[in-house]
Amino acid sequence: MNQEEQIRLYRLMEKLNWFFHQEMHYLNRDIAEQTARECYPEIREFTYDILWNDLPKEAQEQLEED
Repeated sequence: MNQEEQIRLYRLMEKLNWFFHQEMHYLNRDIAEQTARECYPEIREFTYDILWNDLPKEAQEQLEED
């Protein structure tokens, strides 16, 4: 993962921390929907592209088995 991706991941984690830190955020439908729309594309890219490609082949195989 390069430095730009690390910064993107940090910013994503900040948004998610803000969202989950206060119960009123995730119980508010509008805030929950807005957060999901903003964060899901980044979550998807990090999960299936960036982080996946950084894993050693053995770790990828283990995750595929689970």
